[in-house]
Amino acid sequence: MDKDTLKGLAILIGVALAVGIFAVLGTEDGVQKLSCVGRAIVHGVAITNIHSVCGL
Repeated sequence: MDKDTLKGLAILIGVALAVGIFAVLGTEDGVQKLSCVGRAIVHGVAITNIHSVCGL
């Protein structure tokens, strides 16, 4: 991979991370829902069922 591709990938990851952080911190109960999603993933809940388990 060349430098331009790596720079572009780094920018995309940075923007996605910033949007994700804003979405979590900008909502009323974003931190609780994020922790719920994390616990669900750790305990083996299927990705398709996380929406109903955590009430997203």
